[in-house]
Amino acid sequence: MKTKIELENNVKYHYEILGFATFKDIMKKFEENFKFYRIANEGKVNAKEIVYDVPNNMLSNFGIVISKQYEDGKIMLKVRKLSSLKGAMKRPSKKFALGELGKDEEPKDFSLQITQAIENSFNTKFTVDLDAFVKETIPKIQIDIEATKYQLICGTGYRAYMLFENITYRDLKTNNKVMRPSVTLQLPNGNDIPENKEILDTIDKKISELALYNYSRFEIAKQLLYPDVKPQEETQTVEEEE
Repeated sequence: MKTKIELENNVKYHYEILGFATFKDIMKKFEENFKFYRIANEGKVNAKEIVYDVPNNMLSNFGIVISKQYEDGKIMLKVRKLSSLKGAMKRPSKKFALGELGKDEEPKDFSLQITQAIENSFNTKFTVDLDAFVKETIPKIQIDIEATKYQLICGTGYRAYMLFENITYRDLKTNNKVMRPSVTLQLPNGNDIPENKEILDTIDKKISELALYNYSRFEIAKQLLYPDVKPQEETQTVEEEE
């Protein structure tokens, strides 16, 4: 197991589908508005993410989300750093990969490594015993994803991905679940990639069937599964926004 978290090489943008629009309607809009891109169908994909936290949700309240992600035949241990900014200023969360897990391994089995990685990678001094918290983590939320994956290809060599998804969010304690269709973009990580800006601006201006969630899947799951729970006041306890 590594002791340094590696930032994932893509950033994800999750979109809500508005009204009675279908995936077919949205694909038609993409084809009309992205004429200089080739859209290649890469087939069906299935993925699953299990989110862990302590019973009182203290880690996620600090902006740290630990999860196991099942994809491409691997089980990866991930740590998500939530943006603490509000409203339109809120940024996509940053997800880091810590390493691959065995089938029966849990985050608490690597509490020391996770703590070291978080402390090394999050530019914040923690005043709590993170190792003790990680040892107490339990599975809280399961996110199951069935999707059709498309690659967006530009003549410049640019590559990005678009997924048409049917997602099930499940509370593992109560087995309560909520299902939602959505569209997710996976764009290359970087602040100065012109194609990223072009794609995001085009969707914002010309594809009215999509509305940007501006939240991570974990935050979406919380909103859908616990709509009556008053959200905690957002702070910058964990991160200093650049």
